[in-house]
Amino acid sequence: MKTKIIITLSLIFTIGLMMSCTDQPYFDIPYDENGNVIITQISEVTSDGVTTADDSFTINCYFPNAKSGDTMTATVLKRQDGDLLPLSGTEKQITVGGDLKTSVTYTKAEAQLVNVGDAVTVVFAGATDSGIIQIVLEAAP
Repeated sequence: MKTKIIITLSLIFTIGLMMSCTDQPYFDIPYDENGNVIITQISEVTSDGVTTADDSFTINCYFPNAKSGDTMTATVLKRQDGDLLPLSGTEKQITVGGDLKTSVTYTKAEAQLVNVGDAVTVVFAGATDSGIIQIVLEAAP
């Protein structure tokens, strides 16, 4: 009986040791051509918001990991039946400028912002960077 316990514990220990030595690709860390870790900045997506008095709203973006001329796709998402789904006709292609900044404008009608408190999420996706912002319709002052 004692031998079985020792063999079982040895087997568990050996399997645990072998599993801990395998490559764990859970965290892909980007490296440059010299093997140095690439530390990147986080994109900034801002907007002055939208009120009931406004016809449209503009979102300004800074994509530090993008390259000048990169094309980003902006899409408006809205809660529908409990899920965050894209609104048809809201996908826009925008180009990153030389200063790594870009902007996109949507009308309230495009974003289906009707009542105070209505909210949408605008997502930006590209090959080298991404961003996200939530826009909430507020009452005009």
